Amino acid sequence: MGLNTRSTALFDEICQIPCLNSHSHIAPEADRLAEAPDALAFFKHAYAASDLVSAGMSSDEMETALTPGLPLAQRWKIFEPYFRWTRLTGYSQCILEGFRDILGFPEFTAETVEPISEALREHSKPGFYHEVLKRRSNIALSVVNMEDLIEVDRELFLPLPRLNRFSMLHSAAQVQAIERDYNVSVATLDQHVEVIRQVCQDWKAATVAGVKMSQSYHRRMDFKQRRKEDAAKVFDRLMRGNYAGLESEEGVLLEDYLVFECCRAASDADLTIQFHQGIRAGNYGSMEGCSPAPLAELFQTFREARFDLSHSGYPYLREGAVLGKTFSNVYLNMSWIHIISPIGSRLDLKEWLRMVPYNKIIAFGDDLRHVEAVYGHLKIARQNFAIVLAEMIEEDLISESIALDIAQAAFHDNPAKIYGVNV
Repeated sequence: MGLNTRSTALFDEICQIPCLNSHSHIAPEADRLAEAPDALAFFKHAYAASDLVSAGMSSDEMETALTPGLPLAQRWKIFEPYFRWTRLTGYSQCILEGFRDILGFPEFTAETVEPISEALREHSKPGFYHEVLKRRSNIALSVVNMEDLIEVDRELFLPLPRLNRFSMLHSAAQVQAIERDYNVSVATLDQHVEVIRQVCQDWKAATVAGVKMSQSYHRRMDFKQRRKEDAAKVFDRLMRGNYAGLESEEGVLLEDYLVFECCRAASDADLTIQFHQGIRAGNYGSMEGCSPAPLAELFQTFREARFDLSHSGYPYLREGAVLGKTFSNVYLNMSWIHIISPIGSRLDLKEWLRMVPYNKIIAFGDDLRHVEAVYGHLKIARQNFAIVLAEMIEEDLISESIALDIAQAAFHDNPAKIYGVNV
């Protein structure tokens, strides 16, 4: 089912709901203005680029086609044979929706690539982030991922710093970098954990959305509680340079211990804990960390914490839904998945709404870099909700007022509560 009269009307209503964007990688406006991308450079983003690689584009072709330098017409000839196969994917569609609605170009062709690039240059002026994100997209705030806490435009963004550097230890040099960056001394595991606790308290005072961890890019999420004395021995070996590394058996033990301590520190600081949970970006990646099911022990241990499953374990969305249904501290975040699989997202949303209390669902997180593509992604997400809710109205499962209550909760109220935002 696509947009019909009822779903179109719902879509228009949903667009009036200010959106809290739960997961973003939008670059600072000053960086974007300095970068000045043309239309083809948008497809160098990791997601659209991964589809092009999947369709057969070589790294040399990608570098030539998507990097400004050669004339656009010459680059288009390299790009078009692969774009032909990828134009329908969500990764491409979010870019094309932005070109269509914001710049006024319904087609992306050899004839329009130059005018679209010129239009991008013309509209990319100081203040255009506010125009695209606030006025055109009706985004109240975007939760932006960052390695360490840095300042952002608080009218547009809310920081989400990572605890990766504290929990994924490779060497003593990494600990020494933490000492320099945070003006602390770390010689023992206890001291390292105390730094984590203090950092979480400081980030809470600085008003962040929560903390992020991305272990699923390198391992299964099967964290186990470990004895402190065993973890301390491994930490001591790391500090002496006698450490087998993060991927070793002792590295897993230490990481398990530190993930539990990071969750303890974040929970004690009343910070939401967001895990990257699901598909990995790029090509040729393993799927071993996709399933959220092994996280159950962590959720059982920290029952007062708030766990945000960003991407909800895609493609294991049903496993994520079981966790959301049975754990009061687990929330299902639809960030990214509307463009991973627009249709699959609708199927899963409809199942979730019959399975999980809908105060557990976060509707949107762009997970992108360019604000025009963010607009396009949000349009797809709103359409997905409108289609699903219209179907449920037609099946006499809900009324229109309940449909709008669901959308209000998922796009705004739920993430506002989870991240402690008052907008």
